Amino acid sequence: MLKLVQNEWMKLWRKKATWIMLIMLVLFTIGTAGIMKWVSNSDFGDSTGGNVSVKKVDGGEKAPELTWQEVEKANIAEKDKMLKEDGLSKADKEEWNKQKSISEYRLKKDLPPDSEMTSESFMLSSISTLAIATMLTIVIAAGIVASEFSEGTIKMLLTRPVKRWKILTSKLLTVLLYGVAMAVVTWITSSIVGFILFDSSGVNYLKWNGDEVVEQSIWIRSLYLYLLSSINIFVTAIFAFMIGSVFRSNALAIGISMLIWFMGGTIVFFLKNYEIVKYLFFTYTDLTQFATGNVLVEGTTMPLAFAVLSVYMVIFMAISYIVFTKRDITA
Repeated sequence: MLKLVQNEWMKLWRKKATWIMLIMLVLFTIGTAGIMKWVSNSDFGDSTGGNVSVKKVDGGEKAPELTWQEVEKANIAEKDKMLKEDGLSKADKEEWNKQKSISEYRLKKDLPPDSEMTSESFMLSSISTLAIATMLTIVIAAGIVASEFSEGTIKMLLTRPVKRWKILTSKLLTVLLYGVAMAVVTWITSSIVGFILFDSSGVNYLKWNGDEVVEQSIWIRSLYLYLLSSINIFVTAIFAFMIGSVFRSNALAIGISMLIWFMGGTIVFFLKNYEIVKYLFFTYTDLTQFATGNVLVEGTTMPLAFAVLSVYMVIFMAISYIVFTKRDITA
């Protein structure tokens, strides 16, 4: 099996398209950092560097804005008012309590929020770049089997004295390794660019654990979010791999996979008020929602997400293996 995986890995990286996609991912990450640096300089280029910032008022005069302490106190008062409202959902109450507790913790520990982009805040925001890594992995996953049919190499591949399920498994493992490689490249590139372009704030991430606010290393936080996003890449890749195993056309397999992937969020949005949405695959293609608190569907949890995804993974792989091992390649 190891030899088969090694062979598929070498075949993958012999293609110019694979290297082009890798370069695109690196350039996109660097470009995103450059834009954030430019926006950061534009927004805060006139900062006074003190506790109090200034703004223009009528007549061109300058008046002091609120200090960060006053802003946090205002946030606490606003959250107290919102928590007294009737009809609040459990999720909303938890979110307002979390924000209120974090504001209180900042005041107590004298921890001002970042007023500009830092290497730490960039690392957290760079998680979104993994969407590009996911998209590139979809292209590989959907095409790694279908391309064998499109290019006419499937007969040569299956004439080997190797069982079909082993060949398919080697391709699946290659896809998953590629997804890991894309996630690692994104993290390394983001880390290097973040250190070069932005200053370090030296602050920790404030996390609400349900009972109290705790400080967590931003680097550990970013690694955790990257890990969750890597799981997203895996499950999406297996879905695209199934599509590619069913269709013979490389372009059709990639096109259908991309279309369904882009439509997933829309499907969840329109069905979010129905119970069935809790059991849809697309509801859980972003596991970072449970770490950030921005849950798409109320009542969903991380354990439920893993349970639902596990069932779908079994179904997707079963379809892939059944179709590939039973397919008549002479047709």
